[in-house]
Amino acid sequence: MTLSQRQQQLIQQISVINDENILLMLEEELSYHLQHKTDITDGLTPFELNELITLASDTSDKDTVSLEEYKKATERWRTK
Repeated sequence: MTLSQRQQQLIQQISVINDENILLMLEEELSYHLQHKTDITDGLTPFELNELITLASDTSDKDTVSLEEYKKATERWRTK
């Protein structure tokens, strides 16, 4: 896809959005990227960037168990 085609596609997609909140978010993102020529992570040290990547890829439910696993683990507590 050429740059011109991509621009036209974006214009078409934006023109059908009727949700003001979505348009506001889009406007804020575009405003930030047009004003700042750097990435938000450019000021991070390699350690901080690595930590951010690790946290972003770490699932929040990694320590959860299914109901069946819970029942099996606590089965001896429920017996008389």
